[in-house]
Amino acid sequence: MKIHAAVLCAPKEPFRIETLDLDDPHAGEVLVKIAAVGICHSDWHLVSGATKHPMPVIAGHEGAGVVQAVGQGVTGVKVGDHVVLSWAPACGHCFYCLRDRPNLCETYTGPIWNGTMLDGTTRHTLNGKALYTYCGLAAFATHTVVPRQSCVVIRKDVPLESACLVGCAATVLLSSELAPPD
Repeated sequence: MKIHAAVLCAPKEPFRIETLDLDDPHAGEVLVKIAAVGICHSDWHLVSGATKHPMPVIAGHEGAGVVQAVGQGVTGVKVGDHVVLSWAPACGHCFYCLRDRPNLCETYTGPIWNGTMLDGTTRHTLNGKALYTYCGLAAFATHTVVPRQSCVVIRKDVPLESACLVGCAATVLLSSELAPPD
């Protein structure tokens, strides 16, 4: 499908609004129409070059939207659901997840920082060239494909403009407040 996204091709360059191709979700993945996105200092670090990440990249990791399609084997999320996107998905069965440290999930950490899906490929392309996703979400786009574990279903009466912030800013603030003392 054709979508629009803000693409960053290199640090210290402006974002470019581009028309892209987006593949359908593969097994275990979800297509989301983005309704609202926040802008975080982490996105700015991509622009400044402080965070090293494969480029060209679609930034945005504070997103909320509506599920448009699900890939094979997806459960717990269905077309029409409102979701907040999480940049820190957890598999639930790796070494860290089994020890109550899902923020260190071995399954997702590598692909997220490589800008790819679990299979090492991307779903967004520009003129046939792969575009990477920031934090596995690419929320600076009209639509994105994410792992099912990145979708947190919310009530439909929650404003998506507020809900998008829960995916990063509110989560980080809450986790720092709730973290046990060192």
